[in-house]
Amino acid sequence: MDNLQPVSFMRRYVIRFGGEAILIVVSVFVAIYLESMWQDRAEKLEARESLTQVRISLLEDKDFFDRVEKEQTAAAEQTRLLIQWFSSPETLPNEQVHKVLESYIMPISIWPRRAAWNSMVSSGQLRLLDAPGLTTRIGDYYEHHLRRIEYNGRQYDGTFTAITERELQHIWNFEEQQLLTTDPVRLTEFRNRLRYLNRWIEYYLEAVDRNRSLVEELVVEIDQYLR
Repeated sequence: MDNLQPVSFMRRYVIRFGGEAILIVVSVFVAIYLESMWQDRAEKLEARESLTQVRISLLEDKDFFDRVEKEQTAAAEQTRLLIQWFSSPETLPNEQVHKVLESYIMPISIWPRRAAWNSMVSSGQLRLLDAPGLTTRIGDYYEHHLRRIEYNGRQYDGTFTAITERELQHIWNFEEQQLLTTDPVRLTEFRNRLRYLNRWIEYYLEAVDRNRSLVEELVVEIDQYLR
C-alpha cells in the first residue's frame, strides 16, 4: 500500500504540471491571437484614415477644377474676341481687343495631387479596405483620368505659349499698339492658329468637367463607405 503513494503522487504531479503547461500554451496562443486581432483592427482604422485623406485631396481637386474652369472660360472668351477682330483686321481694335492683346496670360491647367493616394498604394492599405470596386474606381481616376488630363494639359500649355508668346509678337507691335503686317495670308494663318487654340480650350474645358463629375461621384462613394 505504501508503494502506491509515490506513484499516485507522481501521477497527480504530472497531471498538474501538464495542465499548467497546457494553460500556458493556450494563454500564449490566445495572447498572440488577440494581438493579431488588435493589430489588424489598428491597420484597418489607419487605412480608413488614409482614405479620409484621399477624400480631402479629391475635394481639393474639385475646388481646383472650378478655378481652372473659370480661367479657361475667360481665355476662351478672349480668344474668340481676337478671332473676331482678326477676321477684319483693317478696323481699329476696340478697347477690349487692345486689353487682350496687351495682357494675354496663359490660364492655369491641371496639375496632379497624388500624395494621399500614393501613400495608400505604397503601404498596401488598399486591401485592408476590403472594397475592391471602390479602390478600383479611385485608382482609375488617379492612374488614368488624372494622368490623361495632365498629359493633355502639357500639350495645351505648349500650344498656348507658342501662339500667344511667340507667334503673336510677329503679328502685333506691342509698343506702337498696331499690326506688324497687313499681309492677308499671314493674318489668316494667325487667325486659324487662334481657332485651333480655341478648339484646344473647348476640349480642355470638357475634360475638366468630366473629371470634376468623376471626383464628385468618388467623394459620394467614399462617404458611403466611411459611414
